[in-house]
Amino acid sequence: MLLIEADGKALLARHGLAVPRAALVRAGEAAGFCLDGSGPWVVKAQVPAGGRGKAGGIVLCRTPEEVEVSLARLLGTTLRGHPVTACLVEEAVCGAAEHYLSLMVDPAGLGIRIAWSRAGGVEVESAAPPAACTTSPDEAAILAAAEEILATADPAERTALRGAVRDLARALLAEGLLLVEVNPLFIGSFGTLAGDAKVVLDLNLAEGQADLRALVLARPDAYPDAVRKLQEGFDYVELDPEGEVGLVTTGAGLSMVVVDEMTAAGLRPLNFCDLRTGQLRGDPTRLVRVLDWISARPSVCVVLVNIFAGITDLGEFGRLLSDALDRTGLRLPVVARLVGTGAAAGRAELARRHPGVIVEDDLLAAVARAATLCKP
Repeated sequence: MLLIEADGKALLARHGLAVPRAALVRAGEAAGFCLDGSGPWVVKAQVPAGGRGKAGGIVLCRTPEEVEVSLARLLGTTLRGHPVTACLVEEAVCGAAEHYLSLMVDPAGLGIRIAWSRAGGVEVESAAPPAACTTSPDEAAILAAAEEILATADPAERTALRGAVRDLARALLAEGLLLVEVNPLFIGSFGTLAGDAKVVLDLNLAEGQADLRALVLARPDAYPDAVRKLQEGFDYVELDPEGEVGLVTTGAGLSMVVVDEMTAAGLRPLNFCDLRTGQLRGDPTRLVRVLDWISARPSVCVVLVNIFAGITDLGEFGRLLSDALDRTGLRLPVVARLVGTGAAAGRAELARRHPGVIVEDDLLAAVARAATLCKP
């Protein structure tokens, strides 16, 4: 998962990378706010998405009044599909060289991919920065590989770049990160400063690391899907706030197949869902929460349940789904596909307690029925 810039920088700063002086401002704190100093400042919308500058989410401000106006304009809006609940107000860095530097886990090569360019900025993607891959994921290998691509750097800047590589490597390895990208990386008489930071966290590792778990849970407004996963113990990712079909599914791969089939049929899925039915343990609470989240979206016109059971007994699942429907009082039509162990018992339970649920054996038939209910 991608962290907002403020959290990414805080994580990198733990491992030695310097960042500009800044403050995080939330709605209700904008009036009269400005960092000390004479400016200029940069106001940045804090959303977990790239391309904020091109979308108008990063504003250079030369006066305190401009800072206040920019905060008022950005806070409470939506940027790249995410609500802007906070902005970072940061001292602008002027007159420094701008570089690009990134480290990324390379699963195919079983190492780390390092990329650097002396031309940082919003168009760096088109510059194809030189890169090198390590043969193992350790600090010594990363530093050695970095020497290959830093050979063409200005000698006066090479020492600063080496230090930045070392700091990023330590953060990547210590925190189990998938990507650390600094663009721009400012280099000047002060050394290095991270002008921006794109940090991708491995949420599966974060579940077992108290500090990373706390970092995510502290910002439910920025990371709602990740907070659900950490608190509820299953995956629920909202794909389209205007989605027509709410999904109750299990198994990451199977859930992605359902999303693909729905998209191919011209439907807009609201969410991805891996319910992990093996961990329901006789309790419908997870089902209740998913149904509540789905029904809260006014654009949803049907719920599609797709459960392929191996260990899970679908007789029990049918009972739990019926319990959840009773508790939520869901008014949306439900299409259910139950395949696997105890499927007949599960279908019988739904037929007895909720005969209005439409049961299909075939996935494509279930998707087609959902399409009919959405677009009669």
